[in-house]
Amino acid sequence: MVNTGQQSVRGEAVRHEVAGGTGGAAYEGYEAYEGGSPEAERLRFQKLTHELMRMQRYSDGTDGSGAPRPLRAFRGEAALGVENARLRFRDDLPPELCVGYARPGAEYPAVVRLSSASGSEGYGATPDLRRLAVRVQAGPEETHDLLATSFPVSHAADAHEFIAFAKATAGAGSTVEKAFGLFVRLPLAVGWATADRMRRNMRIATRHTVGSLARETFWSRGAILWGPAGPVRYQLRPAPGGTPASPPDGGDPDYLHRELAMRLSTGDIAFELCVQRYLDDRRTPVEDGSVEWRESDAPVVPVAVLTVPRQDLDGARARSVARRVEQLAFNPWHTTEEFRPLGNLNRARKAAYEAAAAHRLGLCFPAAEQRPTAPLPTPVRAALDLPVRAALDLPVRAALDLPVRAALDLVDRWVPWHRLPAPLGLLNPAGLGRALRRLGLVEGGDTPGSANRFSPAGSG
Repeated sequence: MVNTGQQSVRGEAVRHEVAGGTGGAAYEGYEAYEGGSPEAERLRFQKLTHELMRMQRYSDGTDGSGAPRPLRAFRGEAALGVENARLRFRDDLPPELCVGYARPGAEYPAVVRLSSASGSEGYGATPDLRRLAVRVQAGPEETHDLLATSFPVSHAADAHEFIAFAKATAGAGSTVEKAFGLFVRLPLAVGWATADRMRRNMRIATRHTVGSLARETFWSRGAILWGPAGPVRYQLRPAPGGTPASPPDGGDPDYLHRELAMRLSTGDIAFELCVQRYLDDRRTPVEDGSVEWRESDAPVVPVAVLTVPRQDLDGARARSVARRVEQLAFNPWHTTEEFRPLGNLNRARKAAYEAAAAHRLGLCFPAAEQRPTAPLPTPVRAALDLPVRAALDLPVRAALDLPVRAALDLVDRWVPWHRLPAPLGLLNPAGLGRALRRLGLVEGGDTPGSANRFSPAGSG
């Protein structure tokens, strides 16, 4: 089993003051931090993110023939990207849930994006995870991002399982290699019961066929704070009264976009924003993202309605709007302190979301956020410098690239790149990138260019 090193701070003197709400709010004891404190855990997660980013940077930049490949888009176009949606809170919003911008009858403009969680191009009826991202403009300088996925739980309970899953499947190209990673490497890393649960969650989540994105339910998976009311998980489900989804057209690669366009040409699309409130660590855990909060334990409470108004999705103006929405970096940490994300996975993703946003905008990884590290050994520096030197001499690279990659692929069949000595392992960082993209944990095509853009699946 993975040793997470978590130590609960429940009952200790770790206290967070939350401004706003009804006269302000205080909460304690909802989170358990690795290393015993938020600062110790943050440093661990930051180091992990920097290592992943560094490895992504030095991935290969050609197609094997020596000719540079053109960069793909960060991901395929979304099935829906609009700026004229509205989020309206219910008039009968329970008093205990009246926090911050969540007020009875309050209505706000919103941006909505519907996409594939794996970042695959095209929006046919192929089974896949789907994602709903919403940005609520609650004031001139106040926004709240809501990110939800079409499966109620994560395959990983925490960041350690997330990384263990990625490492176990890194470099697996054939069915045999994938099976070896999932049924041998993964159990050795996390234990048999945990590996079985992770495989099951991933299998069910990615095999769901969607008939209409307007009729799907999307879950936050992780918890967020709701001011004095404490932790909640939220979901966006189809509002009552919508037209049922028709059987999908498996032969149309843009079926989901066309289906949404047809619906919006005749009427609005609406989702109910609902919350489930925290009960206790056993039935509604905050730190474990793999456990579903069952409605029989934590009833679903509707709090607002998200409406996408009737419009033409295929006109020139709509396409221009969709391109603007595509450039937004949705992030669950884009919110106020009284609605902050909670749990191990959310905290681990915070640094990764910041890095992903920078890459999504074509920027370098923020140097100001990198802490000084010890100098790398000479062999490691030489390994990291190799792609840079090769890029300056394409004819030489063309001659060396194919045999080097063939040798690395051969070694990968027996020893995964992450178990090689550092100088050798760093020559093949694309192995991690391919594995993460294939699992939908990193967005972008399986190309060297796209590997330079790291983003966890929750980035919106």
